[in-house]
Amino acid sequence: MRHLKILAAATVMLTAACRTTVYVPSATNVPALKEKHEFKATVGPNSLQTAFAITDHVAVMANGQYVYRSNLYTSDGYTKSSNGFDKFVQGGSGEFAIGYFLPINDKGRKSGVFDVYAGYGIGGFNTLDRNYDGKNSTGSTNDYKLETRFSKIFIQPSIAWVHPVVETIFTSRFSMVNFYGLHAGSRATPYDSTYNDRSNFYEIGAHTRFFYEPAFTVRVGYKYGKFQMQLQPSVSLSSNNTNGFTTYFEPVSFNVGATLDIAKWYHSKNRK
Repeated sequence: MRHLKILAAATVMLTAACRTTVYVPSATNVPALKEKHEFKATVGPNSLQTAFAITDHVAVMANGQYVYRSNLYTSDGYTKSSNGFDKFVQGGSGEFAIGYFLPINDKGRKSGVFDVYAGYGIGGFNTLDRNYDGKNSTGSTNDYKLETRFSKIFIQPSIAWVHPVVETIFTSRFSMVNFYGLHAGSRATPYDSTYNDRSNFYEIGAHTRFFYEPAFTVRVGYKYGKFQMQLQPSVSLSSNNTNGFTTYFEPVSFNVGATLDIAKWYHSKNRK
């Protein structure tokens, strides 16, 4: 309970400020496979994740996400959400990775799993500048639009405890992201004494950005089907985090989904 309170407090702190988001990290795919030919798939409201073990220690995975939040938080369709997230952000990404996994014996049972995956992804997002005020704004929505595309390389080691009923997984994902194709509408990101100006937005694409994206994942169910919850902060590690441009990166996400696991080890009484 104490750990849950700490995580909740951290979430509130990270989302306290209203954001204009052009990068939403994808939910981390943490398959925690244990044997050859095991297959796992997780379906969430805005994501699909799959993984398959080719051999006893080598696996591949593919992930996709789509973000669409319009009218999710407010009834008028214009007001920014009060929880700190950007309600206008839209877009998505796709990823592919290959990895190595190693079941760990625990009192004669292979209940522990260590794995590490390395992968590549591409995607893009668009949103409306924080100065957009719906019907009260001058010009069209395109005048306030912010757009960016990106490619990424990532590596993610994980340690997991896997049981037919419960799975708990901690993952450290390190992402190297290159932003390109940035575009700001004619009325987006004007100079303001409080918020970032246009040059700060374009600064996003000036250098490769490094992110640390740890994930805390819990699955609960029985054998082949489980409910998944995942809390994932995202911290920019770039040495030149100046001018507040990190407000364009979503700092934390909470994802849910349903996981299907097809594996032979569930049939083993001793799960050795």
